[in-house]
Amino acid sequence: MSHLHHHLLLSAALAAGVLCAAPPPEPLFEKVPAPAVTALRIAKGKMISTGLVFVNGKLLPGPYIVSRHGTAIKVNREQVTGQIVPWSQFVVGGTPRPPAAAPAAPPPPPPPASSVDDLFEDAPAKPAATGRPAAPAPVAAPPPPAGDYADTPRTRALLKRINEFRTDVDRTLRGNGVYFFSVRHTPIRVEARQAETLLAVLPNALRDANDARQLHGILRGRGITYLPPEVCSDLMTDRALFMKIRDRVREIKEEQSFRKMLEKAQK
Repeated sequence: MSHLHHHLLLSAALAAGVLCAAPPPEPLFEKVPAPAVTALRIAKGKMISTGLVFVNGKLLPGPYIVSRHGTAIKVNREQVTGQIVPWSQFVVGGTPRPPAAAPAAPPPPPPPASSVDDLFEDAPAKPAATGRPAAPAPVAAPPPPAGDYADTPRTRALLKRINEFRTDVDRTLRGNGVYFFSVRHTPIRVEARQAETLLAVLPNALRDANDARQLHGILRGRGITYLPPEVCSDLMTDRALFMKIRDRVREIKEEQSFRKMLEKAQK
């Protein structure tokens, strides 16, 4: 075999390897620890037929159910955030705190009280010939061991924060807004009025753009200045996305028209 022939075969093999190589794995959100789901459980909303949800540039098909899964948020069955509040903040030892004082030994029983008033005086009780000794003061229970979930006002406030975020996502989608989730940026909420303008511009911009930088420029030129370059990079990973957005918008409009017809028929 000639050197040239060998070189051509090697080049063809390398090209085939590149073409057959598996696509890079999709980026994943931080996994929710199993104890977080066990302790905090799952909170689900009702089905939503409006709105659009993008996750790492992918459009999730509707309708949607937004749920809190332990410390993170899911839309339908897909996790769309990392931990809103880290599970480590819910457990003993998860945040710096002063060391607990060792429980003091119970004091010896005081002398019996001679009257009801004596029981509530700050001074030591007066001795008397009769009466029962007062019960020893209760000793505080030791704190739960490090790493255990602690149901306290503080952790309830942390859980409330996650629930409020779930409620905000639910409310935005129910109002026909848009949410962009990604491992590369914080969640971006687009309320209904802005979403209407965005969805009128985005499909054609995606169709015409050759790369993320060009998409970002087209959107800014049309007044869409709140989407960062990271969102544009995510959106450009699916070249058929502009058609999927159009289909989803049409689906929502048809659903809304059908509901209006039902409402008129019921009057």
